[in-house]
Amino acid sequence: MENQFKPFHETYKAVMYSMVFAMVYPNPATDKWRLLAIPLLLLTMLPMSVIALLDSLRCWNEANYLEVLRHIAMFGPFLCGILKMCFMYHRRVEAKAIIDTINEDYASYNYFPENYQTFIRAYIENTKIYHRVWYFCVLLILSAFVMTTTLYNTYEYMFRSEPKRHMIYDIRLPNKAAGVELETPYFEILYMYMLYVALIFYLNFTGYDCFMITAVNHACLRIELFCKHLDDAMEFKGEELRRRMRTAISEQCETFKLIDACQSTFNGNLGMVYLAVTTELCINLFLMTEGYEFDYKFTAFSIGTILHVFVPCRIAEKMKNVCEESSTMIYCCGWEEMYDLSVRRYIPFMLARAQYPATLKAFGILTYDMMLFASTVKTAYSLYTILKRQQT
Repeated sequence: MENQFKPFHETYKAVMYSMVFAMVYPNPATDKWRLLAIPLLLLTMLPMSVIALLDSLRCWNEANYLEVLRHIAMFGPFLCGILKMCFMYHRRVEAKAIIDTINEDYASYNYFPENYQTFIRAYIENTKIYHRVWYFCVLLILSAFVMTTTLYNTYEYMFRSEPKRHMIYDIRLPNKAAGVELETPYFEILYMYMLYVALIFYLNFTGYDCFMITAVNHACLRIELFCKHLDDAMEFKGEELRRRMRTAISEQCETFKLIDACQSTFNGNLGMVYLAVTTELCINLFLMTEGYEFDYKFTAFSIGTILHVFVPCRIAEKMKNVCEESSTMIYCCGWEEMYDLSVRRYIPFMLARAQYPATLKAFGILTYDMMLFASTVKTAYSLYTILKRQQT
């Protein structure tokens, strides 16, 4: 009979492929290859970075500060995508431990009772829903640049006698007159190059973030499972009761080890996300309200920026709530009807650990939850008002 629950790379194939192509999949066999490939990838991104930097300097010298902000708003997220690769390589041991834990757990779930398996399947499906939503959001943001530009160019060439060319991202070539970038062969080269950059962006922001969603959601699953195991253990007596109690306690300890691994793996990225989103949202607000008329590209980018901090805050809040609820579930498991002293000795320790909420923190300081999400948006708006006052 085929196993219902398969390893990570089979259960979440799309995430696995995104991680592999984005060079963030923690496979020890490819560590040396990735150590070589990441700098090579950075090298391929260098031309666009240099062009953007030189164009920013030109705009600064011409006192066109809005264009400088536009370049910062656009290339900040691409820098974050590169840093995600570096963070994951630095924490590849912890990330591999997370995947190994998921694989071991899924293998053991095949031998669980049907009522447990139904619960586990629902959790896995919930994780996949998060994945689909996140894939759609990133794709929607890129479509605002790539898809719309492609449609514009197609329309121009099909229905206009003198077609006007549209660039995915408007940027001026260094030491060239304005508009040269729209001429052959510069236009074709830049267009294909920007498609490549967009692909790298998509892979980085889907693979890494979906892996984080999977890891945190699996920690939530484990918390609820050891509570269910404890509840079921109360139906037994004697040595079988004590054996099941030891199993539940062991699972609780292993769950918090998994949460610690998540904290170590994603700590740097969460800090980067907080700083980047605050700055990015402030700049996008300024560009949309002060610099330009309504721009669907920056509107889509602003929505994506908000979602980039909302998603980790949402899953971190879920983990904290599940952990807090576990103390209630432990207390209500029926221990008061047990006269076995070992049970009465174990329960207080499980309760004490469960009452200390599990959290994800950025830089080990900022606790990720929905309060931080609200605070991030408020901080970005405060910076926007300061920037607006400086302009006036």
